[in-house]
Amino acid sequence: MIRHLLLFIITFSTPNAQTIAAPAATVSSANSTLSRNSKVASWNETWVDQLRQNLLLNYDKFSRPAQHYNTTTVSLLLSIMQVELDSRKSILSINAWVHMSWEDEKLKWTSEDYGGVDKITVSAHEIWQPDLVLYNSAMYGVENYESRQCIVSESGLIKWVVPTVLRSFCKLNFEMWPFETNICWIDLVSWTHSGDEIDIELLYDGYYMEDYIPGEWVVKNISAHQTKDPDICCSNTVSYPAVSYEIKLTRSSYLFYHVTFLACLPIVFLVLVTFWMKPQSEMKLIYIICAVLIDILFLLYFGYSIPAKPGSIPLIVKFFSGCLYQMTVSILICGFVIHISTSSYGASMPRRVRSLLLGKIGKYLGLKSAIHEMEFQKLIEIRELTDLTIQDAVMNESMNSDRQSIILQSDHVKRLEWILLATAIDRLSFLLFCVAFTFSAVTYIRINDDLYAKNAYSV
Repeated sequence: MIRHLLLFIITFSTPNAQTIAAPAATVSSANSTLSRNSKVASWNETWVDQLRQNLLLNYDKFSRPAQHYNTTTVSLLLSIMQVELDSRKSILSINAWVHMSWEDEKLKWTSEDYGGVDKITVSAHEIWQPDLVLYNSAMYGVENYESRQCIVSESGLIKWVVPTVLRSFCKLNFEMWPFETNICWIDLVSWTHSGDEIDIELLYDGYYMEDYIPGEWVVKNISAHQTKDPDICCSNTVSYPAVSYEIKLTRSSYLFYHVTFLACLPIVFLVLVTFWMKPQSEMKLIYIICAVLIDILFLLYFGYSIPAKPGSIPLIVKFFSGCLYQMTVSILICGFVIHISTSSYGASMPRRVRSLLLGKIGKYLGLKSAIHEMEFQKLIEIRELTDLTIQDAVMNESMNSDRQSIILQSDHVKRLEWILLATAIDRLSFLLFCVAFTFSAVTYIRINDDLYAKNAYSV
């Protein structure tokens, strides 16, 4: 009985072959799955993946990819799309593509070793880049060039094309507004690498203008040249490579020509035409006041459109201000002329003034018609006075009435003399104002870009 019980316990406590074989089968299937997965991963790896891993595994992007005694040459080209100039902030903005290329000794390979792959693309933050920054930048930070990838060739040549906006300060001169020409500079310089480590060379002329789109400001000329900027913070013996672009801009002033320059003509016409109106006409004052209002409106427009810069008052503003001064004087002249042509009948004109007006000066001033009218009126008075002297003394009463009419006619002659003087003042004022307006136009409105360019170089 005890023996049968022991046999029963041994039978159920010992595992059978199937139970032992099941875990073994599970382990073998797992190993086969891992080996299959490893084969799939190995099949998906490309030559580019292997190349990138071999090139960038131990790559130090903070170290210049050359020996310390070798110089890395960086080729530079600006493809300019558009140029804008903010007059109020004195900021030049250039939409451009920055083309840079250099040789990286750490990124060389043989294409035959990697399935014929002769170039790859890498992110800009993965490799070393030349630290070219805009030295006279108007931004708070540096320009962001890291948004585009680089193309790396098997020879180690790296090409990097970055679209960006370069904003720099520019000293503007508004003296010739709106026909001014300004010259601005942008300086691209290496921030940390000296001239012994980096050399910048210009591709072609350093710029490309085939895709340029003109706006309000038109690029008339661009020149680029290499410079060496000294270290102003630490040592004057160390220089840093730099490229300076000199950009000559002129405003597209066709609209301003019609808005501002042609507007001077009606203002001048309103002022000058008043000197050819009748001296006693009060419409002269209305014409001049209208011209004054137009001039004030233009001065307000200039004050809104032109930034206030110290020591730079546009000549067009000086011209309109001068016109306002001249119109103020013309109002005084018109008031005086109206007064003497309507109120000064009791007094006679001074003899010297009368002789001057009746002489050559009157002819030069165009007073022939007024002189003929006055002479004709005098002849009538002389004829009537002669007729009265030969009449009979019996007709004293009628003669007294005729003398009264002669006295009135004499007052009429005096009035004509004063009107003649007023007309002479108008004609003389017309000539003086013509000379003044012409002098102002020649002095203040000079549309000569070359002359201004010489002044801009001396600023």
